Amino acid sequence: MRYLVEVIEQTPEVAEAQKQPQQAPVPAHRTVDVVAAGADPTGAADSTAAINQAIRRVHEAGGGTVHLPAGSYKVSAPFIELLGGVHLQGAGRESTIIFADTGAGAEQKTAIIHAGTWFTPRVGKDNLLMGVSNLWIKSSHARPSHVSSATPRPGQDGMHPNIGGILLNTELGDNPPEPDGTHRIENVLIWDVAFGVAVLGLDDQGCQLRNIRVRRTLGPGVVIGKSPEHITSVTAGRREIGAADNILDCVDVSGANIAGGTNAGFEVYATNTTLTACKSWYNRRSIHGAEGRPGGIWDTSNMHRFTAAGAGFFIRGGRNILTGCTAQENGGHGFVMVGHSSQVTSCRSASSSWHDCVSGEAKAEEAADYFVTNWAHHLIFSNNIAQAEYKGKNPRYGFAIEKWSHDIQGRSNLTVDLPTPHIAKSLGAFNRIEINHETLN
Repeated sequence: MRYLVEVIEQTPEVAEAQKQPQQAPVPAHRTVDVVAAGADPTGAADSTAAINQAIRRVHEAGGGTVHLPAGSYKVSAPFIELLGGVHLQGAGRESTIIFADTGAGAEQKTAIIHAGTWFTPRVGKDNLLMGVSNLWIKSSHARPSHVSSATPRPGQDGMHPNIGGILLNTELGDNPPEPDGTHRIENVLIWDVAFGVAVLGLDDQGCQLRNIRVRRTLGPGVVIGKSPEHITSVTAGRREIGAADNILDCVDVSGANIAGGTNAGFEVYATNTTLTACKSWYNRRSIHGAEGRPGGIWDTSNMHRFTAAGAGFFIRGGRNILTGCTAQENGGHGFVMVGHSSQVTSCRSASSSWHDCVSGEAKAEEAADYFVTNWAHHLIFSNNIAQAEYKGKNPRYGFAIEKWSHDIQGRSNLTVDLPTPHIAKSLGAFNRIEINHETLN
């Protein structure tokens, strides 16, 4: 029996390709222009749907960039939802403006750009590598000016207590292959909102916040981690603060807490946060500063929340590092240390309890530049300065250290032109702090 065999010659390229295992095609990284996708850069028409559709399209393609060319983009509830692998990028923070119509408010506390809401995290294994850069986020109108009212009326002057600037509250679910969201926010202006930036989720970790300017907020400027009063901060009996291991570099906050609550410019509840060259100034305060009286900035009951009112930095979490940071002319304290195992090095606090930033029951010269509260412990304070910038306009104390704080070490701390450089009536155990070449222990 004879067999007829047909021989087909193959090129070397075809033969080599047949040897390789077949793999599914990898979606291409892509960039989508929101104007080409239907957004209006003049600000006349609402661009919320067009921007969200562009984000969804890039996310489903495997990730990439959603680009907002120079212009003004009007958005409204439900505002802009970031998705995993998507970077929202403007043409420059002076060129691309996202302004929000906040008149209708929001049912849940959220932000103009958000992933999850303030109280409800978004859960899913693809909540990775989200980003926002090179744009300006603000409420009310597209013009480069603030809202007109000195005391904003919610929903009428462009600032609503439920609508902030940027909010990340995400989780990756049980046993994710990558436990850190590693998001990025940089080169962003945020004006006239409830809060500037909030990073809250359990897996919103390994994030980088750089070159951000927050100006005029009803409440806090920047929040890292969930406060003890957050309704989801305790789950199944376990404290779940979230937002650990993040880096803040050159983040500048001013004019926070203008609604008169108990918020600070920076509020850090998380652990292992690094703040470098950050500044917090001109934050407002309306609650009193009388020592020994409940409900004021010296009241360390109720989870220390009153001590944060109008402060520059309120550090409640543990193992945080502040280097080269400045608190200047705040209505409350400059730096409030509540947590443990943190380092404050080469920082400056000037003219806390500033006369232009107090109203109502609050008065000038009631606060401290550095306030180490009861139960704070294992802290390092080195090479810091407290200063009254103008004669006769000074804080009450340079350094105020309460008696139940312990295990605090520090050298080369200095006060300038302060009538009362420090107060430490009865220090706790294992404290040794040098202030103006005087050692307190």
